[in-house]
Amino acid sequence: MAIRPYTQNEHDSVIQAAYNNLDKINHRVYTNPNQQKNTSINGQYPDIIITPAGDNTVKFVIEVETSDSVNNNEVQQWKTYSQLGGTFYLLVPFASKGMAELLCRQNGIKARFGTYRVQNGRYTINYE
Repeated sequence: MAIRPYTQNEHDSVIQAAYNNLDKINHRVYTNPNQQKNTSINGQYPDIIITPAGDNTVKFVIEVETSDSVNNNEVQQWKTYSQLGGTFYLLVPFASKGMAELLCRQNGIKARFGTYRVQNGRYTINYE
């Protein structure tokens, strides 16, 4: 779990932006911003958990990282989250995607990637 003394606000803003743009008609979307423990999977608290509406089966797990948390210190957490069920996404700053991909490849982590950018205080999120 990253300690983000300077980027916690960015991290939580990305979680909120992602939540705002996810399909909540066909899915239930759960968030754990600011290291809150609102909803878990097997005792783990990834940033975003998505299930189909009316079903508790995990469809997607999304972990948000900031530029200072795309590093080897987070790899074990990514590995754990990638094994919780559903498709695991790392949502990282656009400029950090290459490093996130490399770390996942080096550590045998199966992940898909989303990237975000901030412009004029607004977050734009793209998923692969």
